[in-house]
Amino acid sequence: MNSKKMVMGLLAISVLAGCSSPETRSQANRGFDYEGESLRSTPLLIPAGLEAPAFNNEYVVPALSERAQRGVTGRALDIRPPTQVLPLVRGSEAMDGGSGLWFYQQRLDQPLEQELSQALEAFFAAQQAEPGRDGQGWQSNGRPIGNADQQFRWQLVPDAVRRAVAVQVNALSGEGLAQDRQRAEAAMLNAFSLAYQRELTQQQDLLDRSPIALEWDQPQGRLLAAEGYDRTWKRMITLLPQLGFELTNRQQALGYVDVDYDGLSDSAWRELGLPELDIPEQEYRIQLGDLGNQSSITLSDKDRIPVSSEVLGDFAATLSEAFQRTDLIR
Repeated sequence: MNSKKMVMGLLAISVLAGCSSPETRSQANRGFDYEGESLRSTPLLIPAGLEAPAFNNEYVVPALSERAQRGVTGRALDIRPPTQVLPLVRGSEAMDGGSGLWFYQQRLDQPLEQELSQALEAFFAAQQAEPGRDGQGWQSNGRPIGNADQQFRWQLVPDAVRRAVAVQVNALSGEGLAQDRQRAEAAMLNAFSLAYQRELTQQQDLLDRSPIALEWDQPQGRLLAAEGYDRTWKRMITLLPQLGFELTNRQQALGYVDVDYDGLSDSAWRELGLPELDIPEQEYRIQLGDLGNQSSITLSDKDRIPVSSEVLGDFAATLSEAFQRTDLIR
């Protein structure tokens, strides 16, 4: 499931949560008349001429003492299950006990702890949470949860070995049941995680729509894209059908796409505004290679024999301009 679908699904769940449901209903949906009832017993009537049976007192339930702890019952009993901490961001996972979320380093251009600090500041600003920061982290109110009186402590806990940073939140109010505090903490973590996922999705959308430089490495018989494997793959899969290639088989894990080139008409090339691709109309295999911050692209025929330098040069001329055209990205 991609990020957009996941976020839309969570928003739908949030809307439905406004209706009465086991998650939002804190009381049982039946009456509480039984609370006024008490145990009534009468002596066993023994007919004349019969002896009373012997009774075993081993299973008699003793009366509660005045010091006994009495739990909540009836209307005071909260039947909602504990709120679950959801790892909404790709690559994140809930900490043991649900006290926080682990986020793992994904980008190389910015330290993860700095990125999460900025994400928390943006989250507080969007929710008007009135944060305060000290050496231990942040303190914010609970407006995102609808309880402005609730106070929370936020902390970032880095783990250099795991290349990860945990976001932990603790309710500071000492009042209320432990279940209420756990539910409030989990709700705060989920609210932050959802906001952070939205921001990452927006950043990725902008990145996916930006131009990608592509050059012909003639000595090596390949094209070099100035982007990583995932972005180069997405761009190529999006552009190939517009350039007259029918995708017949693709394996992203193995990095290849089998295509059947049928070409385009002269008017279609003029409409695209790209150099006309003049290569044999036949089956090809396009192979991607992961070079870290770069990706390689090679072209071979259906027998896996690399194409000639002339064919690869024509392919490079058209594809390199197409990779720069953001208007061709759907």
